Amino acid sequence: MPNNFDLKEFKLEDWMPVMPMHGPPLPRILGIFWPWYEAEVPPPYPFLKLYDLNITPKEVQIGNPVSISCTAENIGSETGSKTIELKIGGEVVATREVTLAPGDSEVVSFEVTPDVARTYSVSVDGLHGSFKATEVVPPADIRVENLEITPSEVKVGEVVTISCRATNYGNASGSRVVECLVD
Repeated sequence: MPNNFDLKEFKLEDWMPVMPMHGPPLPRILGIFWPWYEAEVPPPYPFLKLYDLNITPKEVQIGNPVSISCTAENIGSETGSKTIELKIGGEVVATREVTLAPGDSEVVSFEVTPDVARTYSVSVDGLHGSFKATEVVPPADIRVENLEITPSEVKVGEVVTISCRATNYGNASGSRVVECLVD
């Protein structure tokens, strides 16, 4: 049994049989694998392993691209090919064919452009992640208007009141520095 045995961390997949290329058809929780699985000894056939899923950026405005990549490595002893599928929300949106010699690795990249503001679930052949697309927020449009100087003529030492109105005509909140220069 694995050393990190903890009932709270069990998932259904822990009780499912492992794939034949990984080990005997026993539950994963037993931790019994073929010697070449996750070891220095390569399997006696091509075996492409995927790892390091990278999604950049994690948050983007709709209409802007998102880069999704992972590393494919052939840990087998023969040259092999694999079709790598990118799924978004469970639907295949792109594929890439990768052919690697034993011991070789390659970064496999995809690019998607979201058109709806929501969180997207991403899967690349068993690697999972997500990114969030948000609405395009128009900038604040702050205009300074209605300058008033009271009184309009003064003697040295008298008080002058200078005022104006700042109005935001945009759809987002924002700020603006208003400077008053007196010559």
